[in-house]
Amino acid sequence: MTTLSSPPPSPLIARSASNSSSGSGHMPLGVSNVANLLVKMRRHRKKAKEHHIESSSADGPLTHPSLTGENVVSARKVPLEEHQTFICRDGVDTAKLVRAVRGSLYQKALDVGANVLVDEQWTCTICGPRHRSDGTFRVHIHYSAQAARSNKPDPQHPVALQNAKGVPGLMTIVSRLD
Repeated sequence: MTTLSSPPPSPLIARSASNSSSGSGHMPLGVSNVANLLVKMRRHRKKAKEHHIESSSADGPLTHPSLTGENVVSARKVPLEEHQTFICRDGVDTAKLVRAVRGSLYQKALDVGANVLVDEQWTCTICGPRHRSDGTFRVHIHYSAQAARSNKPDPQHPVALQNAKGVPGLMTIVSRLD
């Protein structure tokens, strides 16, 4: 035999201490109740962001030491940006993901006639599986750099990769969203 239970009370209707004339026991939220609800929602959102893991290359753009100095790179530089989101399971190897995004950005540089990336900067935000039943992580990576020409080869690795924070485990990339 199946029993039906009533749905939980709506959070949009405050309970009255005394029954109203309609006899329902509920009354619409007042301004103060709405304000309290908004404060609770803001606290919840802030608390959820505390579970994110954030890392970045630095506060400002960095260039590989092999590409610094006078007349090493061309004066003309083209700004490039790449935003990618990865869905990963069982762990997050941030260094690998940042390398992949830099590779995409380097390909864009080659497409515009440049052969090195300078003034590089990246950020990574890992959103944990706290509210996901499948245990996946959503990883957002933003990489920006300037494409230039140089007679020296591109180092082919991101700057300040030692700053990358990840999640231990064997990472499986479920999908890559551009």
